[in-house]
Amino acid sequence: MKRWWVLLGLSVVLLALTGCAGARQESWPGQLAVGDVLYIADLDHVRALDAETGVQFWEWAPDSRANVTTTGFYAAPAYDAERKLLLVATLHGRKVTALQLTDNPQAAPGVAWVYPTDNGNAVPIIGPLLQAVGILPEAEGAKGQYVAGGALSEDLFVIGNGDGNVYALSLEDGALVWSYATKERIWTTPLIVEDSVYVASMDHVLYALNLADGALKWQFEAQAALGGSPVLANGGLWIGDFSNRVYRLNPATGEALWTFEEGVDWFWATGTPGDGWIAFTDVQGNIFTFDTRNPALLWKQRIEEEIFRGQGVVSADGSRLYVPGYKSGVIHVLETATGSVLPQIAVSEGVGRLPGDLGSDAERIYVMPIMAAAHVQALDAENGKLLWQYPLPE
Repeated sequence: MKRWWVLLGLSVVLLALTGCAGARQESWPGQLAVGDVLYIADLDHVRALDAETGVQFWEWAPDSRANVTTTGFYAAPAYDAERKLLLVATLHGRKVTALQLTDNPQAAPGVAWVYPTDNGNAVPIIGPLLQAVGILPEAEGAKGQYVAGGALSEDLFVIGNGDGNVYALSLEDGALVWSYATKERIWTTPLIVEDSVYVASMDHVLYALNLADGALKWQFEAQAALGGSPVLANGGLWIGDFSNRVYRLNPATGEALWTFEEGVDWFWATGTPGDGWIAFTDVQGNIFTFDTRNPALLWKQRIEEEIFRGQGVVSADGSRLYVPGYKSGVIHVLETATGSVLPQIAVSEGVGRLPGDLGSDAERIYVMPIMAAAHVQALDAENGKLLWQYPLPE
């Protein structure tokens, strides 16, 4: 009899969840530019857009019943050029799917493989909840949310999950090759360098794992949680934490070679590297730029009443740094040599917010606002002029 009361309670929860789904994009969106195609993962679909015009080539969702309650995307896609696979991971659905692309960018993809092959969702939406109370057996695969995208080697796709595990999947068939358990959630994309995988976890630790089998090489404990991925620049691993510190580590041993301890607040975003420098932003609108050859602070700039959470990009000539403003919904532009503030770039008429990373190719900057009508915009990389937006204006 008790189980029927549990089912009734679950039904009430489901009604509440489905009633919260809105029309505006409110997820933490991901993007990836490959040649002439921009792949985006947003509220409920993966889409391929013409990078020059913004015209949609195709869209894909895990199944016809997919919605933000059961799926949704935060993680950026990854692309395996050798096999023409687009790797996508759902936030709530706990699945990694390899979409099989073709030479024709306008052709809708097929599904090459899914991990896990059966995640227990035989009963849509209710399945995972029934597993949680013991009515259905627990599914194989990840138990948490995929917040950040994965990294590719020649044979593996490596991705972290909110259950605290790192999963290495075979690119051939999606089989689990190895996994490694940290002590907290992983909200970052792993960094693969040669035979090593570097993974930042919310448990304050940066892990160096062997790419082939996931064995631990070393670990470095920061002062606080790690919300951004490590960056390799001039022979050092650079990463900021949720205290006020930025570290430069020896990638072979994990030894701290240099530590900046004069930050102001959380360094949430992954550092943005340039030619001989790297910029870190915090959640109080501060931008710190460091020399990566001879570690030292080059300059600091403050944007009043701003919050930075996403990674920036650098102009093709290296002279300008573009940083997404979460609170203001604008892109801030700074001179990389001096930190001088240049005219900002307004997106979505200034009504949205920018929590995710910026994207860029040789010609365009790609930005994905949330809580705005436009899901993605392409800006001229030289002058910030709007080139197109998706959905296209009526």
